[in-house]
Amino acid sequence: MTVDPGFILCVRQLRESYDNPIATAHDVIFFVSVNRRFLAILVLILASLMGLYFLSGSGTTSVLLANASDVADRPDQFQDRELRVRGFVKPGSILRMGDEAEFIVELDGKNLPVVYDGNSQLPDTFGDAAPVRVDGHLKDGKLMAHKVEAKCASKYDAPHAGQPGYGTSEALDAMQSAERDG
Repeated sequence: MTVDPGFILCVRQLRESYDNPIATAHDVIFFVSVNRRFLAILVLILASLMGLYFLSGSGTTSVLLANASDVADRPDQFQDRELRVRGFVKPGSILRMGDEAEFIVELDGKNLPVVYDGNSQLPDTFGDAAPVRVDGHLKDGKLMAHKVEAKCASKYDAPHAGQPGYGTSEALDAMQSAERDG
């Protein structure tokens, strides 16, 4: 029985390929070390992103926008929340104590007492009957404020204290739409 010479050549090449691998030991070590570095960097990036996601807060730092009348009516619904409350400064209610201040925000006939901590200076436009936006949280029925923003009502032709329409949510909505349009 004769064996085909092509078959013998094929068997020899297979034997040589097993004895002479494609990648040397050095190549394999380099490949593994590069993949380990890549994997370590990838894990570090993913861990950083996850940390940022969880530390940034999942709703605990969000600010709830509310009208002063709603907060005054249902304070229990606004407990343990960071609030941004809008309304008007009740005329004659401002009591300044150094950098701190106490005043009442009114809206739709409801009053919400505010205690401002004085961390920053009150705006120049802050005064009686001024439309305000106050940031803080409720404590014992009072809004403990750390930020106060006031707008000049005359700029928007809004009604002043004692005029019809003053102190209503409609007046605040009209001022806000005029502010957006202007």
